[in-house]
Amino acid sequence: MKKKKKILLAIAGALLVLMIAAYAANALHFSRHFYSGTTINGIDSTELTAEEVKEKLAQKTEEYVLNLVGMDGTSESISAEQIGLAFKDDKEVDQLLEDQNSWLWIGEVFTDKEHELQVSVSYDEASLEAAINGLQCMQEGNYTPPQDAAVGDTENGYTIVPEVEGNQLDRDKLLETVKSAIDCGQTEVNLSDSGCYLKPSVYQDDEALNARVNQLNQLVSANLTMDFGSGRTETVNGALLKTWVTQDENGNDIIDSAKITEYVSSLAAKYNTKGATRTFRTSSGSTVQVSGGDYGWLMDETTTAQNLSSAIAAGTQGTFEVTYTNSARSRETNDIGNSYVEISIDQQTMWCYVDGELLVETPVVTGDVSNGTETPRGSVWKVKGKTTDYTMRGRIDPETGEPSYITHVNYWIPYSEDLTIGLHDLTTRSAFGGDIYLTNGSHGCVNTPLEAVRQIYEVVSYGFPVIVY
Repeated sequence: MKKKKKILLAIAGALLVLMIAAYAANALHFSRHFYSGTTINGIDSTELTAEEVKEKLAQKTEEYVLNLVGMDGTSESISAEQIGLAFKDDKEVDQLLEDQNSWLWIGEVFTDKEHELQVSVSYDEASLEAAINGLQCMQEGNYTPPQDAAVGDTENGYTIVPEVEGNQLDRDKLLETVKSAIDCGQTEVNLSDSGCYLKPSVYQDDEALNARVNQLNQLVSANLTMDFGSGRTETVNGALLKTWVTQDENGNDIIDSAKITEYVSSLAAKYNTKGATRTFRTSSGSTVQVSGGDYGWLMDETTTAQNLSSAIAAGTQGTFEVTYTNSARSRETNDIGNSYVEISIDQQTMWCYVDGELLVETPVVTGDVSNGTETPRGSVWKVKGKTTDYTMRGRIDPETGEPSYITHVNYWIPYSEDLTIGLHDLTTRSAFGGDIYLTNGSHGCVNTPLEAVRQIYEVVSYGFPVIVY
């Protein structure tokens, strides 16, 4: 019995030794191999040594591909081969195996274990940059650069042109993002979510931009119409004012005052008629060219420019009145109108029309040709006034101190600028017309029969046109 017991004890001891030896053997095994059910960075590492795991990690690194997904959903990739990507042993796998308690294998072999290691890799920087530069999305013509919101034109003003987001990549940001993804082992990067696209710096809701557009529209808000008669009008509106917008030394938007001055000068050149050459149809039916004289429109350019500047600044709408230093009786193209005095030197005849109706036709005597006091011809003058019971005096003789003549007239209607030449009666003259003016003419005035000049006197006033040819 005792012998049998000893045998059993011996067997039990042997079994225990075998079990301990087997457990120790497995512990030794798992000190060099990963447990069953171990996954490292997605690699089944069951029963693998650290070196075997590193080989698989190296192989996985060689197969690495990074997908870059653009904002439109299209994608491009960068492969390990392109950049010389290689696994770099930083002993992380060895440390993981070392941290595995092999003596607890009996409880661990039935448990799945997943590990994510920050695997170190190396790559060629120049090759990576070349790969990025070679991406289709980086090629000029394949992308739209971003554009800032900006001031844009409308027909009569300004508006905001919205920004363009575009799809141009920020190369530096892209390079930084790709490097980070490779270092982390990412296989896909959303370029939009990663902030890799260049962005506009000014958007349509920008406060300063909106303020500027509002100010610009105020600058060009005036709408002014000038009437020059005969359907001739000039308009200053937003379309024109936009061409006058400039900036001062501080960068503020302003209307260029020089442009206003230039514009007014152009209007004066176009519409001034004082002294201009006119084609005049005479009472005899012929046409003559007359120029000079003081009749016609002459714009006050300085005052007009000042007033126009003020109206523009105020955003005035409606009619703008031009200021003149000299005016005519009519604003039509034919500014002489149909009420005027007409004098023909050659015919020694004078006509007076009122509203197109002939009021007076009379022979006259004009300046004496023989003594050089001819009446100036070929011009259009304006009546400077009128008076009755007037004594005319000639130029003062420097030797005697007396006027060259003293003549009393009943009606005096001067029209020359110096008030020395005009229409008047001369009761001492008994005949008018013909060739009298060649040898016995006036001192330059237009001698007129008393009744004829009286009728003219009654209808003319300051500014009444007088055509002499």
